Amino acid sequence: MAAPPPLNQLTLIHGEERFLVDRSAQEWRERARPPQVDIEVFDAPGRLNELRLAVAEMPLFDPERALLLRDPPQLTGSAKRGGVDPPERLVAILGELAPTTVLCMVAHAKVPDRNAVLAAVKARGGSIVFHAAVKGRDLRLWVEREIAVRGLRLASGSVDHLVRVAGPDLGSIASELDKLVAFAAGKPLSITEVRTAVAGDEAAGLYETLGELLGPTPARGAESIDRLLSEGRAGQYLLAILAGQIRDLVLTQAYVQAHGSSAGLAAALGKPDWQADRLSRQARSVSPAIAAGWLSALHDVDRKLKTGEISETDGLRLAVLGAAAEMTAEREQQRRRN
Repeated sequence: MAAPPPLNQLTLIHGEERFLVDRSAQEWRERARPPQVDIEVFDAPGRLNELRLAVAEMPLFDPERALLLRDPPQLTGSAKRGGVDPPERLVAILGELAPTTVLCMVAHAKVPDRNAVLAAVKARGGSIVFHAAVKGRDLRLWVEREIAVRGLRLASGSVDHLVRVAGPDLGSIASELDKLVAFAAGKPLSITEVRTAVAGDEAAGLYETLGELLGPTPARGAESIDRLLSEGRAGQYLLAILAGQIRDLVLTQAYVQAHGSSAGLAAALGKPDWQADRLSRQARSVSPAIAAGWLSALHDVDRKLKTGEISETDGLRLAVLGAAAEMTAEREQQRRRN
């Protein structure tokens, strides 16, 4: 196998597909990690004084130094708020980059074409990696490539099933594919085996339910829960999983409100980075009051199930229908305000 090309001193990774951005950032980290010390990470810094010192400082013991700058507001236009250094300040710092230091900047959003930092990276001959959102046919092609990379041999219909159950979240799909690798143990899998391994995870199906509730057509969330119930999933179990996902959503909103950003969210919740990133995105899609109301409604359904006041399927359907109605009303109010 040919050796990878030399690591560029300056790298910018950005895009709309967070899972792929994180994957590229991890690949950079694995290549750039100094022999004796870990990579120095700067999370969403508004002020850049500490970064400037690190950029210009020559390493004392190691031949090279690696720095990772994650989601700086200077890349996405949010530097316009008070107390945040402008993009031009970051451009000046790039000009002070010590020859023994490599720097990677990561943005979980598309950096505008006119951004001064983007222009500076291009002018310095830096590496730029962009990941567009993966949808439609591109999503299917991505899944097929990931299946091939893992050496999986899956029966016809497996891609459709993966996209329906785990998509469109690439992190969820990748997790399911890794599970299939262990399940297959080198053997081909029939569509029945794929459905048993993947569809047996109610949590993956409910990620679709919650995603639809928070999307532009919340009623599809009700359709999603109906489909899961029609497939024979236990309503009580689905209720518990959905309540857990909404609880994580409420905790995420509280964390972001207290800290001002989602930096450190994965560690605080004990979740993998891709899952924390999804929660952070979802938290911006619904008001905290509505999310807290959903959690309360599900707890009320659980109480009624235990007292025999309502059946598990009716209780879950009514709760999700109510959530969809609330989201639809909120979307309508937003359209009127805009």
